[in-house]
Amino acid sequence: MKRILIVVFVLLCTILPTQAQQPVTTNKHFSIGSYGRAGIARSDNIQYPRSLNLNGMGSIGGRMEEADYFELATALHFTPNNGADTTNISIQSRMAFYTTQGQIIGNVTSKSYGGITASLPELFAEARNILGSPWSVWVGARFFRGDDIHIIDHFYFDDHSSQGFGIQRKNTQFSIMFPTAVDTASSLPPYFYLNIVNGTPVLGLRNRSVYILEHSIPVKDGYVKLMGEYHQLAKGTLADTTTSLNYPADYGYVVGAKYKKNLKTTLPGSFYDLSVRFGSGIANGGDGGGSRTYLTYGGPNLATQNFREAWSLAITESILWNVNSNYSVNAYGIFTRSVGASDSLNQTPDYQGRLLFNRKVDFAIGARNTWYIKDWFHLLHEVSFASRKDGTQDPAQMIKFGIAPTLVPNGKRDVWSRPHFRFVYSVAHYNKFASDNLYSPYLAQTGSKRWGHYFGIKTEWWIW
Repeated sequence: MKRILIVVFVLLCTILPTQAQQPVTTNKHFSIGSYGRAGIARSDNIQYPRSLNLNGMGSIGGRMEEADYFELATALHFTPNNGADTTNISIQSRMAFYTTQGQIIGNVTSKSYGGITASLPELFAEARNILGSPWSVWVGARFFRGDDIHIIDHFYFDDHSSQGFGIQRKNTQFSIMFPTAVDTASSLPPYFYLNIVNGTPVLGLRNRSVYILEHSIPVKDGYVKLMGEYHQLAKGTLADTTTSLNYPADYGYVVGAKYKKNLKTTLPGSFYDLSVRFGSGIANGGDGGGSRTYLTYGGPNLATQNFREAWSLAITESILWNVNSNYSVNAYGIFTRSVGASDSLNQTPDYQGRLLFNRKVDFAIGARNTWYIKDWFHLLHEVSFASRKDGTQDPAQMIKFGIAPTLVPNGKRDVWSRPHFRFVYSVAHYNKFASDNLYSPYLAQTGSKRWGHYFGIKTEWWIW
């Protein structure tokens, strides 16, 4: 009898619905997306070969050698009580996992060689078209940026990604971002001071505020985007603070314009764009393959203890031309010149007395072409030239060629079609200065060489 009662109880628990048993798949107010890449590679008997690109240029020059990376984005969607209300409300989060050294998937843990780095680059709430109006608002941390040149992973014009809030009406938006940090090892303008409270040194925070105004003007088959930024760094000279690490307030500004035109071709999606951006003072950032203006470049003027004389100019150009149903060309050009606040043409000390370069010129051109041999089989082939001149040194230069036979299982003739399964081979040739000075993550790993090689089998996916 006892066994029969147990069986009946189990059956009832299985059949009767409970709140805890509702499957997640029935929740219509939840969505999920992902971007990632994974694979295996070897080069010169090295299991985890590094990028062939030049130092300080990130993925500029080609990104086929990028290491494993995983993003998972989730969003909660809320429906207003009033059925006639068209407000679109979402709360979005994004998790990212990567490493700068070695393997992050498989039989590894966070304590293994090349341990996993986890971050939460997005967590924000947004309400769009409030009560059917053209007004929208958001607050939190987000990837706050526009277009990128995907083949070099370069968000080239308006990458403000950090924490803040924004308000938008039609094609005009105003935002305030707070990219604060407590980092006594940074060569950037000090984000800290030693706040003496009750005789105890406490690491305090100097807040940088970034005020951004952006406006897009529709033009035939495209748009023109105008952008302005004002950066303010709080002073560290509080009345109760007595330390040599206090610096006066500082500021900077950015102005820029971008033009994008959609091109009419047999395969849709072709475009051309051109952007020009000038940053001054503490807003002259943009290095390491990125373009964020709040990452100030160069050294300060130690006499005035500010960055008033610093500036940078960034010009980018890119095109996606779907020539016909069998071939596409995706090409880019980048020029960046950056100058720190010091008078030095070469290296200069930062606020902590450490030497860093005070001038640089980056130049790169390249293209990834796609031959649609079959709907499901594409041949990717890349060629690129990159040059970086730090200070008064000779420029370090690299020419790189890559080829990647690619399986495209969804059978779509489109450069954006994913997932990809690629066999990758890249070969780079360095000039003598780059080779002698190990001006590449690859050269730093293998030693001085004029040629670099990379073999890999890779996959890349995204779903949004």
